[in-house]
Amino acid sequence: MEFSITVLGARGSVPVSGSAFSRYGGATTCVLVHAGEQYILLDAGTGMMSLPEDAMRQDALTLLLTHPHVDHMLGLPLCPYVMSDRKRLDIYAVPRGGKDARTQICSLLAPPLWPVGPELLPADIRFHDLTETLSLGEVTVDAMEGLHPGGVSLLRLTAGGKRLVFATDCTLNTASEQEAAAFFRDCDLALLDGQYSDDEFPCRADFGHNSWGYASRFAARCGVRSLRIIHHDPHRSDSALDAAAEAIRAVNPNYDFAREGEVIRLCQ
Repeated sequence: MEFSITVLGARGSVPVSGSAFSRYGGATTCVLVHAGEQYILLDAGTGMMSLPEDAMRQDALTLLLTHPHVDHMLGLPLCPYVMSDRKRLDIYAVPRGGKDARTQICSLLAPPLWPVGPELLPADIRFHDLTETLSLGEVTVDAMEGLHPGGVSLLRLTAGGKRLVFATDCTLNTASEQEAAAFFRDCDLALLDGQYSDDEFPCRADFGHNSWGYASRFAARCGVRSLRIIHHDPHRSDSALDAAAEAIRAVNPNYDFAREGEVIRLCQ
């Protein structure tokens, strides 16, 4: 079966543009998973505005929202897919702060912050609670809570005997590492937050992210076969990420920073 991952956006916090960000990309976090007959979006950052044609042709898509911070939802109201009344989008999210998936989306997409709410978009948008285990066709989704201000869902998708872990906006530390390690253990691909350098991290330890050094060392300890660091700092240029990638690849040659537009195939 097909099991592929397309990085539509890997930038964190805010989208950026310009020649200094052309290779790793400036769109915020969004990943498309194609597994069997399922097309599953992980977060709805501005990368969601660039859905590939095969996803645009689908009658129904699923969106798994890790958390409702703005940079992970900005692409939803401007995505061409939701502008068609012949499309359906199922959105799953863990209730947070007393707000279910619908209320989380509507908290942003409502005046005075945004003029058009999801109820005005042409597509058939349906909201669901994200549970610890979810079956989507041939795909099994497991979720665990990560350490991030306001909370975040770490996601593991299993299909065709392969495993993907998507863990954006989370801090891994000694208190949470043991449980997280079991979640990551021997996965085929991990997309893991690594916004900061090791030198930057101490001043940002409470911001809800990792250093890329810690993330790569953690992945190696967990037996992660392939790693892409995501949620790049908006100030981090292509040349800076190139230089940092040398240290990551020294941990494992299959470890790197995610690049917008990259397609990774776990099986075909």
